[in-house]
Amino acid sequence: MNSIGDFWRVAAWAGGGAFLASLLTAGLIVGTRGRHLHLTGDRPGDGPQKQHDEDTPRIGGVAVAAGLAAAAGIDAACLGASLRGAFPAGAMGWLLALLPLLLLGLTEDVRKSLSVRLRLAVAIACGAAAWWLAGVRIEALGIGLVDAALAHASWLSLGVTAVAVAGLVHAMNIVDGLHGLLAGIALTVLMAVAAVAWRYGDLGLFSAAIVTVGAVAGFAVFNFPRGVLFCGDGGAYLIGFVCASLLIVLVRAHPTVSPWFALAAALHPVTETLYSAWRRFRAGHSPTAPDARHFHSLWSAWLAVRQARGERIWGGPNAGAAWRTVVFAAMPPLFALGFETQTYVLQVICVAYVVAYLAWTKRLEQAMANAERSASTRRG
Repeated sequence: MNSIGDFWRVAAWAGGGAFLASLLTAGLIVGTRGRHLHLTGDRPGDGPQKQHDEDTPRIGGVAVAAGLAAAAGIDAACLGASLRGAFPAGAMGWLLALLPLLLLGLTEDVRKSLSVRLRLAVAIACGAAAWWLAGVRIEALGIGLVDAALAHASWLSLGVTAVAVAGLVHAMNIVDGLHGLLAGIALTVLMAVAAVAWRYGDLGLFSAAIVTVGAVAGFAVFNFPRGVLFCGDGGAYLIGFVCASLLIVLVRAHPTVSPWFALAAALHPVTETLYSAWRRFRAGHSPTAPDARHFHSLWSAWLAVRQARGERIWGGPNAGAAWRTVVFAAMPPLFALGFETQTYVLQVICVAYVVAYLAWTKRLEQAMANAERSASTRRG
């Protein structure tokens, strides 16, 4: 069992170092935007999901990566390399699994032309590499027959892990649609991991979660409430990969923690991704086609209608919808804390959240439909 002093020392030095390095890097990117915006800029109108009004750098993932790198250096130099304990087969193998995905995301942030299939394939390959090189392995799903199969078939564990990692990587990219939204959702996931790791005395996992909190928070200063720097695909992939890895390792390292806790912690991006794919398929579109009908997009559009009617929305529709969505998305991980070993309770939490998500989505869709009909009537 590690001492409370060890935990606070890591939080103060490694977490603080990650925050400061991320903050300074983000500030440098924003301060020099005139020199690189022609390459790194995200332009309004480039896609139906875009909700910003001016060219904005979309390489915030560089700041998050800088924060993690700084924390790793501080950890190795001053804290006894506590981060190494986060991954069963070592942090170096995990880093090797992560790098191709991060580089691919940053390439897409500059070129904006890589196919969805290529990015999904690389994410799956990196998930498989994390299984092989770092011991990031799903060995149970909290479902009897499936768990028995996973225990006796390593190839099945490899496949499930690779798909799960790739799924959360792309789910985090989908919820990167408003100022502070991805950062807020990621922070709730990471704090849930840190809380359980603290409870189990797991310094390695706690360290990894806290330094990622610091790195994401440093970037978020420039992303909310005004979005002067976007996370981009590189940042979303990095954050998604870290969150997926830590959730998987948490369950593997502490078998009493239910796999359903991991699902509850990341339930909003998972639900958003699955529902969006089904909604598009039902409408005859590709499941990967971008649109402006996501949960957060609808909420932002509805706040814009309310603002046009004279209602004051703090931060405007973009930031206003972001913090509201983060509060909504934080409910499953918050309710799951304290019940991380109780599968049936966690299943109830997950089902209840999906029902609430669908009900609120339908309400937003109906509100927007009514607003559009009213606007059409006035024009007629």
